[in-house]
Amino acid sequence: MASKNYAAPEEGWSQAKQRSYALWYDQHKCAKFPQGRPWWSVVERPAEGAAMPMPVGELQPQGWDAPWLPDATYINKSIGKASPGATMSEHKFRIDYAAMITDRKQALREYYDRAVLEAIGQGWQAPNYGDPIPFRLRAIIGTPPQSPKIPEAAMAEDPWLLGFSTTENETLARLLQHGREDVETAVQSEAKMDKVAALEATVAALLARDEAREKAEAEKAEAAKARMAKARAGRKTSNATAG
Repeated sequence: MASKNYAAPEEGWSQAKQRSYALWYDQHKCAKFPQGRPWWSVVERPAEGAAMPMPVGELQPQGWDAPWLPDATYINKSIGKASPGATMSEHKFRIDYAAMITDRKQALREYYDRAVLEAIGQGWQAPNYGDPIPFRLRAIIGTPPQSPKIPEAAMAEDPWLLGFSTTENETLARLLQHGREDVETAVQSEAKMDKVAALEATVAALLARDEAREKAEAEKAEAAKARMAKARAGRKTSNATAG
């Protein structure tokens, strides 16, 4: 069998030289990002006559941060192609939240179907769709899939989720950390404890103020009684001397 001769690459060729950078903008706009949130990526320089390249690896936020980023799958499905030889060129794309919502809802339905079947098989009470899954059942069927409420909130332009605001959406924060709306995050729990402590300190200060006022009023009343008693005693002495 004839062997194919190895052809060495041209002098000076390197993979790094075949790559460039591109800048992409999603559909979420605000005062800071009027074109949309910027993302950057590496792109391969296309060979002569070849199709324009797609990003190499995942897109990364450029100059911003958010508590949640969508799965790369729902970005890559909708992204366009960079221009040949582009360096930080500008391109648009839309995150496919509709597909993400559909996929997550389907995963949740399948998860709860398994939960019902397993619960019945174990002789336990079957959960209703959306109910918290007991630990003993979770130990068998695993952790629930991610909530579709997250991409729904992103589609609805929740400012905290998109990184446009630092004011936390507590419900979304719980879903992101625990996958449940009824379980507080550590930060939320600490903040709640701080509020309770502050309220207790305020109540204690008010009670101390009232006690001090009552004590002062009692001392004032006692002093008034003492003055009146002294005055009456003085009048009796005067009357006795005059008699």
